[in-house]
Amino acid sequence: LLHENKFELLTYRTPKSHLLQQLPFTSQWTKYTTSSGQEILPTQSVKDLGVMLTPDMKWSTQVKTAVESANKMANWVLSVFSDRSKSTMLTLFIVRSRLEYSCPVWNPNLMSDIKRLESPQRAFTRYISGCKGLSYWERLKFLNLMSIQRRRERYIIIQVWKILKGLAPNDLQLKSNEHIRLGTRCSVPPLPKKAPSYA
Repeated sequence: LLHENKFELLTYRTPKSHLLQQLPFTSQWTKYTTSSGQEILPTQSVKDLGVMLTPDMKWSTQVKTAVESANKMANWVLSVFSDRSKSTMLTLFIVRSRLEYSCPVWNPNLMSDIKRLESPQRAFTRYISGCKGLSYWERLKFLNLMSIQRRRERYIIIQVWKILKGLAPNDLQLKSNEHIRLGTRCSVPPLPKKAPSYA
């Protein structure tokens, strides 16, 4: 019933004591054989629900893919529309959707990736009327925009709020407590130092 030729195998390089060792996509799988006898070998990256996953558990490949897609969209908008007014350009600014898709899942922590994600918006805002000679942060203030990094942080806060209010599944086992002065505080339980062994 399934198209086995569309399956891909990703093996994470993890130490034996890591929590991910419990999961079925660890380094012990060098290949996978389907019920029909077809062998599936590991790949360097797998696209799952629009997000690129890699064995090193870093987001550089996803960042590269998102930035390339956003740049293509920005170039298309700039080549098709001649009006560079603030209202028109911000209406057409659909570039950010390519950079923010499912960002609470893959929020990068490397400064090089964060800067790279910012580059499409940095480049696009240069072409808007009234932004000539302004720095990137001055352009954002003039256009009343947030940086891509700030928007990602906002989406993560919204996702955590949904989890705490029971509107989204609590897969991370987040715990919260109310404080009179500090408000709601959230804590993420630490990963166990040693994963339990299964027979």
